[in-house]
Amino acid sequence: MITTDRARQFEHVVETFPEEARRHVRAVSAYAGKLAAAQSKTIMEIMEIGQEALMVLLLPLARLYAITPISNFRVGAVAKASADSAGSECDLYLGANIEFTGQALSQVVHAEQAATMNAWLQGAAQLHSIAVSAAPCGYCRQFLYELEGRDTLIIVTPGEGPRAFRSTRLAELLPEAFGPLDLKRTAGLMAASNDRQRLTLNTDVKDPLILEALSAANRSYAPYTKNMAGCAIQANDGRIYRGSSVENAAFNPSLSPLQTAISSMNMGSLAQGRMITRAVLVEKPTSSGQRAVTELILRSFAPDVSLEYFEAEYQEGRP
Repeated sequence: MITTDRARQFEHVVETFPEEARRHVRAVSAYAGKLAAAQSKTIMEIMEIGQEALMVLLLPLARLYAITPISNFRVGAVAKASADSAGSECDLYLGANIEFTGQALSQVVHAEQAATMNAWLQGAAQLHSIAVSAAPCGYCRQFLYELEGRDTLIIVTPGEGPRAFRSTRLAELLPEAFGPLDLKRTAGLMAASNDRQRLTLNTDVKDPLILEALSAANRSYAPYTKNMAGCAIQANDGRIYRGSSVENAAFNPSLSPLQTAISSMNMGSLAQGRMITRAVLVEKPTSSGQRAVTELILRSFAPDVSLEYFEAEYQEGRP
């Protein structure tokens, strides 16, 4: 449940931008934390800055989405991503850290993860750079190293001046890294070659929320355990958000489908008091499973909601 007055704080940050740029900046709240390439270009022309400088200026907006009942330490991130690997037109995607009251710190969604998931769930195919309000921790560097294009990924952090920033390659921040190649995986997260649409339910289902969870499971990135899993949640305003499981070669920085779904819901609106009214998990259990951790997080975020669980199976002839 969101308890901060984010809408008021959001407008306060927007007012730090030139007047003619403000309506374009406000689009971030209307499009689930996304600033389209055309809007970015307009703001950059008005302010005579580049896209990386704009990313840094958007970090205070990203931080407003943080939910931090444990640490009260807010981190924002802005990912620069494109719908193809060429990167000719790059949109910007915001994300913030999320903590879960009463749960272990290992359940926290970091800002870099949230921004990456925001881009991925909204259709981005390549992450080119990511700006962070604080230097990325080792956990996030490891998470980002799972991405396709990790060797050229740029990390942007604020500099000493209002528009200053530092750019560093992820490879420099994570020397001698352990990643997908060490586990014989050539394609990383967001790679176009990742297979999709492999799971089906063994019963005829027409419930939209269950079908959304199945769709999310089919989009999951689970190259190490094959535990494809997706979650769909419905908020008290009727909107549906979905999330997919995302694995990491180092295992620990992996994300559960409910974590990504909650992050998506968090970025979906500035409104306060939004709650989960239904939650569905669809998965193909293997040596690993998502049911227990999903129920754990759901008890923290929506204690009165019971998880609706469905097992899926591979389509015939498709392992």
